[in-house]
Amino acid sequence: MGKVKDPVCGMVIDPNTAAATSEYKGQTYYFCARGCKVAFDKDPEKYLEGEGEEAHEVGHHGRC
Repeated sequence: MGKVKDPVCGMVIDPNTAAATSEYKGQTYYFCARGCKVAFDKDPEKYLEGEGEEAHEVGHHGRC
């Protein structure tokens, strides 16, 4: 599998080294940090509608 985009922050990551994953409607989503997974799990549709366009504060989890 090639690179994937974190649906919360939009960072392009390697799914093999993703910090976290979530299953939603039969699909696996990959995250650069646990904070992005937590945000996604609270409201997946919010992030799927925006396709990773959600703006974050600088330093929101220290990896992006």
